[in-house]
Amino acid sequence: MAASETPRTVACISKIADRYLVFDAEDVALIRRHHNICSVLVGTTPQNPTQNVFLSLPLELLPEEASLLVEKKVGNLVDETAHHKSSLRSMDKVTRSAYLGLLKDRHHKARKILADDQSRKVATEKTWRQKNGRIAPIDSKAASERQEPATETQPSGVVPKIGALDSKSLAVTPTTSSGLHESPVNSLSDVTAPCARPLHRHLQARGYFVTPGLRFGADYSVYPGDPLRFHAHFLATHYDQDDKISMLDLVGSGRLGTSVKKGFLFGGELSVLGNPGIEEMRTFCVEWAGM
Repeated sequence: MAASETPRTVACISKIADRYLVFDAEDVALIRRHHNICSVLVGTTPQNPTQNVFLSLPLELLPEEASLLVEKKVGNLVDETAHHKSSLRSMDKVTRSAYLGLLKDRHHKARKILADDQSRKVATEKTWRQKNGRIAPIDSKAASERQEPATETQPSGVVPKIGALDSKSLAVTPTTSSGLHESPVNSLSDVTAPCARPLHRHLQARGYFVTPGLRFGADYSVYPGDPLRFHAHFLATHYDQDDKISMLDLVGSGRLGTSVKKGFLFGGELSVLGNPGIEEMRTFCVEWAGM
């Protein structure tokens, strides 16, 4: 990040078809680093779109996570469809020219990166051939075009030349609408959250990382730190005050949690006796001791 840029403090959350998505990598880093939210990547990687092992942006948030970020005033929830359409329709000439200039600048930067990469590849191949005594003729025209960005005499404002094929095939597709307006105009003030929200809030307030727990048959998987560094310590399930908890569910979830070296955590909000308007959080942890 350049020294003149101010650090980002508010993440943009796009609501699309009742899903809460984060498209900007800086926003993903912000909520993960400072707010213990890592969620799940749901996009495909452009280099290998036919596999689903390594996924990419956007990041899909749980409704509880989106609501928590909005309440903390570190998340700006946007109706992305309405915002995008209204931004394109209401553009004046100045805004339109600025947006087109932004796209051209991104295109020029991408071409320069590609040209520098090709220049490094040519230099590496030439060095390898010289070391192994396999000096072979290299297309001088292609080499000069690829190595041209590395020359020191070239003006800094000139876009480096690359091969004709790369220049024609290179296209920049914007992944966000950030260039249309600095601040979205169609913001939403609240998120409809499911009933498991109190337990999620309780765990988040205590510094835990919470991810979907469907793989273990629970509402959440609970980590003591970043999931890249720690294994989950608990499988968490939320129950309302009037829900009946089956003993079979306790035994099954407790055995499952113990078999994968985790505890089964369950709980919910209870009304305080004598104070109907006040609720407190009660949680319990079960471990199966006979395995």
